[in-house]
Amino acid sequence: MGYKKLFWGFIFLFDFRFNGFDILPDIIAYILFYQGLTILEEKNEFFGIAKKFTIPMIVISIFDIYQPQMNEFGSNSLGVFGILLGIISVVLGLIIIYNICKGIGHEARLINNVELESQSNNRWLLFLINDIFIMIGIILPMGILVIFILIFSLVTYFLMLGLMNTASNILD
Repeated sequence: MGYKKLFWGFIFLFDFRFNGFDILPDIIAYILFYQGLTILEEKNEFFGIAKKFTIPMIVISIFDIYQPQMNEFGSNSLGVFGILLGIISVVLGLIIIYNICKGIGHEARLINNVELESQSNNRWLLFLINDIFIMIGIILPMGILVIFILIFSLVTYFLMLGLMNTASNILD
């Protein structure tokens, strides 16, 4: 049941916006992560660590429900505060995903499922690379690179959904 909550949480991490509003708000993702990790935290310490970082992400994600459009100078109305929140959000998000993947890997190792353990490690690396690409894309917007980053992000999220589904089927 905990892995299914994580699965649904990842769906809400997709960033679909309409007029600046997030159609799938991240706050719901982090609430679902919190609930799923509460169920899983007894299994190993990685899930407990990840759970601790979901609480600040729930608060931070409130500020992400609406993002004003960029002005003609390429900045939004949140300014330095928005940049700081963005950096904190990326770092905390990476810590959460790292610990979720390591937790799944640990559980897979306990049942000698080398394939699932390897898959969880690979998904973590993909997620890390994805966030690095996104940061590069924000700093150096370069036309076709944006399309590549979008496709890479979608593939990464679908692979993470697959990992959560596989973990649910094998470990729950």
